[in-house]
This record gives sequence, structure tokens and C-alpha cells, in this order.
Amino acid sequence: MGKLELSGIFKAGQSYDVITKYKEIPVKAHLKLNWVDDEGRLLGFDWGRTHMKAAFSTLDPVYVKLSSKEYAQTQVFSNLGKELVLTVENFVEPPEFIHRRSVRVEPDENKPVIVELSFDGVKFNIPAKDVSETGIGLSLSRDENRDFIEFIQEKVEALKEDEYIEFPLRIHLPDNGTATGRGRLKNVVGLGKDVYVRLGFEVDFPREEITKIRKYVIGRQKEIIQSLRFVK
Repeated sequence: MGKLELSGIFKAGQSYDVITKYKEIPVKAHLKLNWVDDEGRLLGFDWGRTHMKAAFSTLDPVYVKLSSKEYAQTQVFSNLGKELVLTVENFVEPPEFIHRRSVRVEPDENKPVIVELSFDGVKFNIPAKDVSETGIGLSLSRDENRDFIEFIQEKVEALKEDEYIEFPLRIHLPDNGTATGRGRLKNVVGLGKDVYVRLGFEVDFPREEITKIRKYVIGRQKEIIQSLRFVK
């Protein structure tokens, strides 16, 4: 990236919407910009009275809204003390998680959501990475899920253009029973390359099953937001 004259874009003294996601939930804070460093491509925001400081970490990008169609994509340089300091990396369209059609949550590690998948009579039980009313995500370790990854890889390679894998699945929800539906493999990230593989599934749930998913998602969303308020 060439040298950015951030001071021509951002104005110290103005307030901006600063947005990230925490356990798949969008988190927004309206923060005052204290200073701009053109040389270091840094923005220094006053934390003010926000209770969501823990959401702004080095784990996920942080976006600063410039308009409805443009955001600055940044990484956290420092979140200690009274300021949030961000390094500007790029200017992008609105991030995908802002416009999701349904709320997505990350399960509690101590209360995993187990997804039971059935392919051609073969069953697999995999912990969910995220859950929503319209889909689930699985993040797989090659060491722990080698058989399933190899099975999926074989299926994906056999697909023709515009084809997809469809299958029955059962989602075992902590304290909310089991929801049954039909899934379609939507996207595969990292297959054949990285240590982790992420599979995205679209799921069609019968109306009576949607209630179970919705109850779980709403409850988990409240837990996540509540946990943020108690983290200093």
C-alpha cells in the first residue's frame, strides 16, 4: 500500500462508527477520533464510556465507517488505556457480517453445539463453529477430523458446475433439544491447503424446528453481550 494521507480523510474531533465482530456478533461503538498519524497510518480514538472494549482485539479486523458504501479496514495496534489505536490497512465495501440476513453466534466452548451429518449412510459428529437460523459453520482441524475432511474433499472434487451437496443433518443444542433439517454445502475455505478447513452450510429447517434454533441463538447472543460488559 502506498502512503496514505489519512488526515485528508479522517478529522480529529469528529466521531465515527467503529465496528467489529465478537464471537460472530457485530459490535459497534461510536467513538471520538483524538488524533491521526499519517506516517504510521494510525488512528487514535477515545474509548469514552463504551462497555465493549474487549470486542476490539487483534483477532478480527476493525472497520471504521466513512459512508454507507465505504469503510476503512483496520487492525488493532493498541486497545490499552483510554484509547483505541488502529492501523489503517485498506478501504473496502461494507463487511459481510454487517448485512447478514440472520444473527450468527459462536457456541460456548463449554457447551458445544454438535452437528450430526449424514452422507450416503456415513455419519459424522462435528462441533459447530457458528450457528444461525439459516446455516451453520464448521471449523475443522486436519489432525482431529481427517476422515471427514477427506470424505468432503472427495465429494467436492466430484461435483460438476452449479451442483451442490445436499444431506440431512441434526443439530444438538445445549438446553434446547435437537433441530433437524436439510443442509447444502455452500462454501469451503482452506480445503487442501491450510491447517483448518471451514465449511459453510445453508440449512432449511421446518417451521417447528426454527423455534429451537431461534431460542438458542437469542439466548447465546445475550450471554455473549453480557460477558463483554464484565470484561475490563
